[in-house]
Amino acid sequence: MTKVSASIAIGAAVTLAAFAFMDYLISSDERAPAEVKPPIVLEIMQDKPDSEVKTKTRPLPPPPQPKAQPPRPQSMTPAEVAGPQIGIGGPEIEFDNTPVNTTFAAQQDTGATPIVRIDPKYPVDAARDGKEGWVEMSFSIDKAGNVIDAKVINAEPRRLFNREALRALKGWKYRPKIENGQAVVQSGLQVVLEFKIQQEG
Repeated sequence: MTKVSASIAIGAAVTLAAFAFMDYLISSDERAPAEVKPPIVLEIMQDKPDSEVKTKTRPLPPPPQPKAQPPRPQSMTPAEVAGPQIGIGGPEIEFDNTPVNTTFAAQQDTGATPIVRIDPKYPVDAARDGKEGWVEMSFSIDKAGNVIDAKVINAEPRRLFNREALRALKGWKYRPKIENGQAVVQSGLQVVLEFKIQQEG
């Protein structure tokens, strides 16, 4: 009897255990599955090596070439200076280089030597009308060789050529006269300037 009772008790216990296990399985299937978290991915960043810096050497521009300087104009001596020209038919001025009296010529030989002579301008009205004439003037030369005290003595026609003749004479330059090693003033000199229109051809 004892063995039978023990067998029954063991069978009942096994049966209960089987039922309990089946109930556990059924209840586990009905429960929602646990939320699966995505795996965390760790990326290890490596420092990139610095890119090589390339330097370019720019060639220097060539130095600027010096500009060629224009040739300097040659200086002209008083004898080479061209006189003024009038563009209304091209009248040209002729000078009477011979003094009107022997006194002027004698003083010129003793030291009153002109080194600069300025040509007078031909008056426009006279050139247009074809008029010619002359102007006689007296003047003095100071110690520096400048013309002073210039004035008209006589002229033909009167007053037509006076202004241009005086203006030209005052611009003349003389070599001073030397006496006893010193420059002296010369006075009483005279000159005649003739105004003539030279015909072409």
